[in-house]
Amino acid sequence: MPTNDTNVAGPNMDPVAIRDGVEVTDIDAQRPLGEPPAVQARTPLSVVGVGAAVVAIVLLGLNLRLVFGSASAMIVEIRGAYGLGAGSAALLTTGPVVCLGVFAVAATRAVRRWSVPAVLTGCLMLVLVGTALRGVAGWPVLVFGTLLAGVGIAVANVLGPILIRLLFPHRLGVMTGLFTALVSASAGIASGVTIPLDTSVFHSWRITLVAWAVPSVFAVAAMALVAWRYHRGADHEAAVTAPPSTARPSTPRPSAPGWEGGVLRSPTAWAVTGFMGLQSLLAYSMIAWLPTIYRDRGQTAESAGLLLTVLSVSSIATALTVPVVAARFRRQRGLAVAVVALSVAGLIGVLGGGVGLAVVWAILLGLGQGGQLSLALTLINLRAPDTSTATSLSTMAQSIGYLVAALGPITAGAIHGATGSWTTPLVVLLAVMIPLTLCGWTAGRGAPATMRT
Repeated sequence: MPTNDTNVAGPNMDPVAIRDGVEVTDIDAQRPLGEPPAVQARTPLSVVGVGAAVVAIVLLGLNLRLVFGSASAMIVEIRGAYGLGAGSAALLTTGPVVCLGVFAVAATRAVRRWSVPAVLTGCLMLVLVGTALRGVAGWPVLVFGTLLAGVGIAVANVLGPILIRLLFPHRLGVMTGLFTALVSASAGIASGVTIPLDTSVFHSWRITLVAWAVPSVFAVAAMALVAWRYHRGADHEAAVTAPPSTARPSTPRPSAPGWEGGVLRSPTAWAVTGFMGLQSLLAYSMIAWLPTIYRDRGQTAESAGLLLTVLSVSSIATALTVPVVAARFRRQRGLAVAVVALSVAGLIGVLGGGVGLAVVWAILLGLGQGGQLSLALTLINLRAPDTSTATSLSTMAQSIGYLVAALGPITAGAIHGATGSWTTPLVVLLAVMIPLTLCGWTAGRGAPATMRT
């Protein structure tokens, strides 16, 4: 990490400092040695509760990709029901990715008015409503519901790492790994479970899509509990620290994270953004086209679809371990090169043709994907010296990054349509691994992602 101290501030609460792995407040850090503290310090985690915080983060991560996987699994049925071409159907897969880029910038404005847990509660409500609307008859409603869920996911993507920084500054690696593992696996889980749910339980693709709103109900409830406790703790802190004759101020809390324009002039911030965008470009290209590649090579639809589940499940291993390793070192250059190398090996395997080792290549791609996404999210916190910079960097990396990512499936599909072969698209994706490696090397040098004036 850039320094041995990491500061995290919550609304009307003492900022938290992590010094040599020990959680202390800035007030305690400034107190002379041997002098007893005047008041017992309260942290956001102590106010929210460890159990509630972990459950909320777990359900948040799980719900950020279910919309993608479930829609992809039912795309044939949806196209048949509405007589859609490939371009129109792409709105259900590429449209939400574009939303991730366009609406991510709303995160910094939202947290100026409301706390991070409160904004995330609203995001999950959008995901819940949007997912449920997909079951209403009518193509425009299906598109609107999908994009509405994409808007909620866009802002939640940005604030997920910030919530972890706020509640678990002393466990950034572990909690980021857990969060990323669930994000990485959820699309594959939805893709693998949707068809069996449809054929064995609901016998209707519309009801099956609505069923994926159920996990969002639990996520909204868990995050709302965290938001309520967090707000109650902030009010209590204000009441304790404010003079009796002083009315509560109506102005926004000064500790609320805001936009730090210095990230736009920081080479490190642009490297983190490039790493986030290019790894997402590869990930969404594989989600969109890997089953099609192997169906064109003679595999059945079920076997080809299973490759996405294998890819997603294997990503859990690196998603859990890479952040823990990254948080232990000041520099992460070698780790960035290693996780990109896994994807390179997987792409070379897919490019080689044949179906005999398809599962092996899917595993390698999954290991690379999980490691790259988790490292990108971890770098956002490791390269940011404070919460405002972390929020700004997360917004920058994900807004620009996901717009770049949306180009992947579209470009790969266009090249395949023009050439009639998957060789050229795969070669192009292999070429993308070069700038991805350079971005990871630069972002992993240890320089902070800010240029303060």
